[in-house]
Amino acid sequence: MSVELFISRTWRYASMLAFALILLFTYRGLPDYTAVHFGPNGRGDGFLPKDQIFYLFLAISLVVNILPISLAKMINKLPDTSFSWIPNKKWQANRKDLNAAIGNWLNFLPAFINTFLILVLRAILTLNDDRSFNTSYSYLLVVGVVLTLAWLFYLPIKLLYTSPTVVEVED
Repeated sequence: MSVELFISRTWRYASMLAFALILLFTYRGLPDYTAVHFGPNGRGDGFLPKDQIFYLFLAISLVVNILPISLAKMINKLPDTSFSWIPNKKWQANRKDLNAAIGNWLNFLPAFINTFLILVLRAILTLNDDRSFNTSYSYLLVVGVVLTLAWLFYLPIKLLYTSPTVVEVED
């Protein structure tokens, strides 16, 4: 097992567990009608029932955690000519490592999104708590953009600047 595989799967599974716990904790702590939009004065002006918020986040989580894994399983069925666009031709010669790299990349997507959703749920819970102080959550946009860019550029950088492990076969 490679370090990359260990990190991507561990982060994905840990973020799934943490998301489930935070979702249940948040659902319990939210008021029946939860503010999801805030006006210029900082007071809520758009509300949803907490059940809808729970089911919305649950649906997003299910799609985000199932779709990339389904795609990763389909990678093995693609013909070798599908990867002729990769400039580093060593990856085409070692299809097993290429499939593993794409699979790890697809494992990182739900891990990143789960982590971001955990932060969003925490912000929703805190913003709907009367005891909390005025806190700015503008950093959430930056975190979301950074996680998205890290995921987008991870695979191209790996394929361009690294080479797969080549095993010499003795005759």
